[in-house]
Amino acid sequence: MIAAAVLACGAAQAQTNASPIYGEIGYSLLTADVAGTDFDLGAVRAILGYDVHPNVAIEAMFAVGTSDDSLSSGGDTFKIKLQHSYGLYLKPKVEVADGLELFGRIGYVESKLKATLVGYGSATNSDNDVSFGVGAKYAFSKSMYGVIDYMRYYNKDDIKVDGFTLGFGYRF
Repeated sequence: MIAAAVLACGAAQAQTNASPIYGEIGYSLLTADVAGTDFDLGAVRAILGYDVHPNVAIEAMFAVGTSDDSLSSGGDTFKIKLQHSYGLYLKPKVEVADGLELFGRIGYVESKLKATLVGYGSATNSDNDVSFGVGAKYAFSKSMYGVIDYMRYYNKDDIKVDGFTLGFGYRF
């Protein structure tokens, strides 16, 4: 009888505690400001995270570009595209209402951009920078949630890349 009560309490505890491991997939609408000219880019972003504390997580991020943007001037066309981006983040967070969480992110990101002058060739450049942002998460259930955030991925050498991501997450 006592063993059954202990097992029932353990099962109830397991049902209320969410897994510390989660994954997110989302679409990012990015703006790359290159020497004062804005380019609108798209990317698919994936995050794998682990809650080390109820108010802190660590995350690994990977993104791949899905759309490029171009600028035409004087008969020449200049295109830019995000090839890929990856990084590590520290994510402080707080639950402000039942199922609603606000968070920040700060980390370090490596990104690779491809620039093409149509008819003349292309060049790629990889660089890294500190990355940061803020966002909100809303839990639809114990394991599924929606997320929106604004991130600054890169800001140096007269190039700035930032944008919004709308995504879906799942706790394993």
